[in-house]
Amino acid sequence: MKRRQQNGGLDEAEEDQEWLLTYSDMITLLLAFFAMLIAVSQTDIALWEQMKQGMRSDVAGKEKVETPLAEIKIDLDSLLLEERNQGLVGIVLDKNGIVLSFNSSSLYNSGEAVLLPSGERIITKVTQALNVLGYYQFRVDVEGHTDNVPINTPRFPSNWELSVARASEVVKFFIREGVESDRLKASGYADTKPVLPHVDEFGRDIVENRAANRRIVIRIYY
Repeated sequence: MKRRQQNGGLDEAEEDQEWLLTYSDMITLLLAFFAMLIAVSQTDIALWEQMKQGMRSDVAGKEKVETPLAEIKIDLDSLLLEERNQGLVGIVLDKNGIVLSFNSSSLYNSGEAVLLPSGERIITKVTQALNVLGYYQFRVDVEGHTDNVPINTPRFPSNWELSVARASEVVKFFIREGVESDRLKASGYADTKPVLPHVDEFGRDIVENRAANRRIVIRIYY
């Protein structure tokens, strides 16, 4: 009699815990459902293509990584070969994207913000490289930088106005070449971000550094 009661107690306990199985199944299904929603909502075709092209492949016994930005970098190196050989442009690909740095003398006359014909040809080459993979919709930031020599003209009371105007001129040219305006940004930094020091430890101007600090920087990124 006692054993039946014990067995009966065990059966009742098992029956009381059967709802846990149903509950755990329901929670599992809900988690799977929400995971599927998140995956679908975050699908990005361009990013997926980028991931696929970024996968490593063994070519000719050497491992290499190919990405859309790396392809553009190769095109830019080729299209701007003459300018690179003349030291007018530097092209770097890092983890954040492509950074092009142009000597201002190749784009503008001193104290002006109107693109020279040579400057238009250079920016056109950048546009050509972007259009090869235009469906990736890269962002393009244009930065204007000056040296520390003051300017005070009716149009440009300071280097701030000059640096912004030069960057804006490049952005407007990109738009004329078919780059969507919502992918572009123009910024002016005057002489606040030099690549080389403006002055030495005694506060004297380093004249030979001025040309390097007068530049237009174009950043291309996802």
